[in-house]
Amino acid sequence: MERVLADMERAFFLLDQGTRFNGVQTVKLRGPVDVALLQKSLSRMQERHPLLRIRLRGDDARLVITDEDSGPLPLTVLPRHSDTDWIAVAETELNRPFLVTDDHLTRLVLLRGDDVSELVLAHHHLTADALSILFLIRDLLTDLETLRHDQTPEPPFEPSFEPPLPSLPLRPPMPDLLPKRARGLSLLVPMNHFFWKHVVARPFRRAVSMPQETRVPPDQRQNRLVHRALPPPVTRALLSLAKQQRTTLHGALSAALLLATTHEVFSDRVARQKTTRVGCFAAVNLRGVLPPEVREEMGLYISQVTTFHRVIPEPSFWDLSRQVRARLTRTLAHGEQYLTLPLIGLFIPRSGQVARRFVRRFDGASPGLTGLTNLQTLPIPLRYGALSILDHQVTVGVSVVGQLLLAVTTVRDKLNLNFIYLNPLVSPDRAQRIADAVVLRLTQAAEQEPQEPQEPQAPQGSKGVP
Repeated sequence: MERVLADMERAFFLLDQGTRFNGVQTVKLRGPVDVALLQKSLSRMQERHPLLRIRLRGDDARLVITDEDSGPLPLTVLPRHSDTDWIAVAETELNRPFLVTDDHLTRLVLLRGDDVSELVLAHHHLTADALSILFLIRDLLTDLETLRHDQTPEPPFEPSFEPPLPSLPLRPPMPDLLPKRARGLSLLVPMNHFFWKHVVARPFRRAVSMPQETRVPPDQRQNRLVHRALPPPVTRALLSLAKQQRTTLHGALSAALLLATTHEVFSDRVARQKTTRVGCFAAVNLRGVLPPEVREEMGLYISQVTTFHRVIPEPSFWDLSRQVRARLTRTLAHGEQYLTLPLIGLFIPRSGQVARRFVRRFDGASPGLTGLTNLQTLPIPLRYGALSILDHQVTVGVSVVGQLLLAVTTVRDKLNLNFIYLNPLVSPDRAQRIADAVVLRLTQAAEQEPQEPQEPQAPQGSKGVP
């Protein structure tokens, strides 16, 4: 089994040559985790998911994924001492490279406790998106319970979905799976909107990006993590108010993130009330437009879009939240999601030091001040016989494109907020202050008395500037 990397996948590989571009997820489990059964189940998962069997072969000029000489998934078992041990492990895995010489592109760490354990899964981002790893977690825990039951006389476990198939095919890359409306001449309309938004309107918008606190080369940067969470009562209140305010939780999260980051990094502009616009990028799941058979498989089935907003003079929290929702909806209707990542390969140099030139080209290239990836409520069961999911965390390396990203999951009405930042471009103190400010703004918004939403007024001189 072998195929050449698509341009988008190759771009992800090249970005990883600057600063690590790994995905890391942590699932907190209650119940017994048998290491021998876990290793056996991982082997069975490799039989099911072809992207767990692959490795890279080649160089910057030509790369293929192949299962030739691929090895078993590495599993490291460590003792669990506290509820926060996973943070250090996740940071380590965010920054550990996957090399072309490795025989795998996925690895796992088990923080094993007596009754509660964490399973940390790390993968090279070119192999999978965050939802892919969630579906893998579901299949793995289902299989673990099946294996455990085979060794015990207890009643059989009955999952709420079909059991894993023996094997799945290696799918073509995502750009080859897009529908006709997202390829070829059909992209002319989205490209027109994209050109006007990102090229023509750029000098009028004058959106500002994240300033670097310390300038160092990409290979000297580290992905770091600040974890925060909102308890279930606050999350439920926020969801209820967002609905009343005709917006979404994603809109509220984006508003809090933009306002908190702006006040932290542009305090001088806030003090002078200097009109300021910033961008917010968001990950977009494309599974809904792809062939049905890929909906719950491993793969890289995402894209990214950016919306722009005026944050100084400061709008109300809910006005900005509604604006984020409206502009994100309009952006998706225009088809920007079919362009951003699938076309990234056009910028790959064709000769010379390909990786170095590509990293230099995309270093700080995001038009957004910051960004958000939101998995929402976990789309998988939480109970698997003797095992149950207590919590889940998602983190992803920022690479060189941006400096700060918020990754969010909701588990049992608890909102997990993981701020990933590039140190030292963003200092730990700055990241901590932004995280605390986001939590404060969300908490204060959840405590507000319900009010009838009003349409936000367009600021002077903003007509026609998205």
